[in-house]
Amino acid sequence: MSKTGKVGKYLDDNRKERWRFDLDVGPNRRDRKRIIRRGFATRGAAQEALNAERTRWADVRNPSSLSFGDYFSDWIDRREANGIIRPSTALGYRAKLGLVPDWLAGTKLARLEASDLDRFYRQLLTTGGRTGQGRSASTVRQVHRIIRTALGDAVRKGLVGRNESDAADPPSARSAKPKERRVWNADEARAFLAADWIPHYRRVLWATAFGTGMRRGELAGLYWSDLDGDALSVRRSRNTIGGTILEGPPKSDRGLRTVPIDATLAGLLRDWWIEQGNLLARADLGPQYVFTNSVLAPWDPDGITRFWREDATRAVTEGLVSRYMRLHDARHWYATQLVAAGTDLNTVADQLGHSSPAFTLAVYGHSDSTRARAAADAVGAVLWG
Repeated sequence: MSKTGKVGKYLDDNRKERWRFDLDVGPNRRDRKRIIRRGFATRGAAQEALNAERTRWADVRNPSSLSFGDYFSDWIDRREANGIIRPSTALGYRAKLGLVPDWLAGTKLARLEASDLDRFYRQLLTTGGRTGQGRSASTVRQVHRIIRTALGDAVRKGLVGRNESDAADPPSARSAKPKERRVWNADEARAFLAADWIPHYRRVLWATAFGTGMRRGELAGLYWSDLDGDALSVRRSRNTIGGTILEGPPKSDRGLRTVPIDATLAGLLRDWWIEQGNLLARADLGPQYVFTNSVLAPWDPDGITRFWREDATRAVTEGLVSRYMRLHDARHWYATQLVAAGTDLNTVADQLGHSSPAFTLAVYGHSDSTRARAAADAVGAVLWG
């Protein structure tokens, strides 16, 4: 790939002498990639701009020899180094890169075609899961979005002539739409939290999930310094990505927030602080995390999900609840209660750490049977007096 470039002069439309540069940053499989800039007043200005552009392309390799796997890996590293994505996001991308090698890692970037991506997506949907089962349509669409962004940057860098993912056929948005959430009603939530077989260290954790709508990683990352009377502040998230536990700030600034809690939950947390403190003192350990597991260690986020699954499944077996509910749906339960209580969407979005009220409305603004019945009764009261 020639990247020496050249500077030359020309006459503009007014017959005035101007300078330009011509830089070759190709070829690729369709045509040469050239960058031409015109309109410089002096040769020095044109040369300075040429040097800057050449430096920007210095680490770009010949697309005829660059594999998609190598490009994708370098692309993740570069975005992480430039601060475009967080280390945890980069780790998640690398975990998804594990889905690629058998199909695309050895494919030359310049020879990648939409049909290659179609075959890859079909493999993921049928046998591409960890246990030989197919991946969900939602996961495959996520993989497609990452590949599309990476190839978009390859087009911008001049490595390929077009973004092949634009012509690929990932699962439709409709097929990737999550199933309707199976959320417990208020009586079921109370019965679950009152089950005498749930140990206290887990009961207070589940109660906080219902009472704050916090994500699993936010719950696992709470320090006692984040509790201030009747409010909990989210300052960090503790997550498992690719088998590695990472602790850092939430994904966005909106994730940094303070969530008010009711008096009963505040009392439960104060009681747990005393109990946990006594246990830690006996073990010659100091308090830090609000929630600890059975051996007083910080929670592995995957461990939280595992124990929730056990407790929620037992609750179904014992008839405390009508159906199984995921831990993340306690967040949905919390949001639903806020909306049902007439809380304005701006406040709901703030409490959940959403990017905007519009997102909150799209995710949680649907009707449910309880609110639908209340609405019907309200209309009837007006109609019939």
